[in-house]
Amino acid sequence: MRLIDKYLPSDYSDTVSKRIQSAEPLSSDYIFEEMFCNFPRPVAWLFKLRNVIVKPFGLQGGGGFRNLVSERNDEEIILSKNDRHLCFQVSIYCTLPEDGWQEAAVTTVVKFNNFLGRIYFIGIWVFHKILVKSLFRRTL
Repeated sequence: MRLIDKYLPSDYSDTVSKRIQSAEPLSSDYIFEEMFCNFPRPVAWLFKLRNVIVKPFGLQGGGGFRNLVSERNDEEIILSKNDRHLCFQVSIYCTLPEDGWQEAAVTTVVKFNNFLGRIYFIGIWVFHKILVKSLFRRTL
């Protein structure tokens, strides 16, 4: 059972995954660093813009993703954020190599706490889909 499974069912979830063959084994730590810590400048700018936009609504701005790690094992890292408008978890999952192949996946799970959470998520949903897919492809 994956760690993310305990957060289901949810109001929204999506997964981006890929089966990969690599000479050097990948890890969930590598995927986390590349997708959530070493992202391109335009992505960093979008996160800063998001923080400015949500501040008047009393929503917390981001302080980076490293402080969101809530659980981990050999194959999976869970990022969690519980706010008054919504709660989200992100799973960064990478199987151990088997016959030179690995499965890598990033799963997002969101539960809305109120109407503001739904409105907020509508505003970021398009960016979320594009960014996660783009960063995932860039990483792998």
